[in-house]
Amino acid sequence: MIWLDIIGVGEAGLSDLNADQKERILAAQHIIASDRLIAALGDMQLSAEMITWPSPFHQIYDVLETWRGKPTVILATGDPLWYGAGSSLVTRIPSDEMRIEPAPSGFQLAASRMGWPMAHVHAMTLHGRPVAMIRAAVTPSARLLILADSGATPGQVAEQLVAIGAGAAAMTALAHIGGEAETRVDGGATEWSKKPPQVADFHVLAVACPDSMPGFYPSVPGLPDDAYESDGKLTKSDIRAITLARLKPVSGQLLWDLGCGSGSIGIEWMRSVAHGRAIGVEQRADRLAVAEANAIKLGVPKWAGVEGENLPVAAELECPDAVFIGGGLSLDLAELVMQRLKSGGRLVVNAVTLESEAMLLQLHQHHGGRLIRIAISHADPVGPYYGWRSAMPVTQWVWEKGLGKKRLREKETNR
Repeated sequence: MIWLDIIGVGEAGLSDLNADQKERILAAQHIIASDRLIAALGDMQLSAEMITWPSPFHQIYDVLETWRGKPTVILATGDPLWYGAGSSLVTRIPSDEMRIEPAPSGFQLAASRMGWPMAHVHAMTLHGRPVAMIRAAVTPSARLLILADSGATPGQVAEQLVAIGAGAAAMTALAHIGGEAETRVDGGATEWSKKPPQVADFHVLAVACPDSMPGFYPSVPGLPDDAYESDGKLTKSDIRAITLARLKPVSGQLLWDLGCGSGSIGIEWMRSVAHGRAIGVEQRADRLAVAEANAIKLGVPKWAGVEGENLPVAAELECPDAVFIGGGLSLDLAELVMQRLKSGGRLVVNAVTLESEAMLLQLHQHHGGRLIRIAISHADPVGPYYGWRSAMPVTQWVWEKGLGKKRLREKETNR
């Protein structure tokens, strides 16, 4: 039985609601809405209990649990499932108990004002999130629609764009979009980084990235090594690209990067898919600090670092979807990881020493999987000419949970 209605409301307010939605508001015993909408509801002579959004937001779960089964209405902004309240509530309340009815979202309205097809737009939110997140989305000719955190957002975004060589980006701040007080302010990243415009806190920021951005970083794995600060503990670019391909990044999934060094594997996991999560484990605090700085620089400030040794930390972390072991390998660690991996999880281990390679041989014999030797050479100057300079070969073991040992060997043989 449906007891909870989540109704999207546009800038015009309650006047945009249809008769059926207004009837449900009149019949509600409980209503959650913003101060602005609660004030507007005063004209409807309601008997419902009305509260504003709980702070912190997670308190709403306890509130709704006490009201469960009683007619309840939540009035949200625009499309409740597009970075709105509905996005989290759908994970807590069964779909057969809840009805969600969106209004046109700020993103849709902003795209219409800019003349940008929604299918070609990257929509994101900075509301309550680090502004450095935009760095991962900035590529040549990209069109970004950003839900702002406050009136300071345009200036902060402009500073980030200038810092990564996108100062030529065109920017538009659209406030009170869809209402009588709608405003539009246009400018450029270089200009706004020095003198940000005055705009309302609640607005959508449109960014048209320049068509040419020499040296930009793509979302696919294998960023140049000089993209990272490092003391040398870094999985090199070519090996990194191969490693990430075998870890198979998936949106929303969690990666452990054990012995993370400069953090490159977890960082590029997060850059390559939407909502990817990564935890890097490193026993040296100085390396962990460098990895955290790299994550911010490359647009994934939600990368999480944990200081400590691999084995005890891995026993306590949330179960992963994929694991990379780049340092601190032991047979006990590999066995623990295989136990804690979710079904369908992927484990990739890289080794460069004979001792680590011997462990990979033993793991391959007992558990199957794929064993690969990767040798990379680069052309380097040799006097007035060029010759091939070989990097240390890497032995890689790849194992997937849920594929039987026999089937894993068959897959390896057929490749």
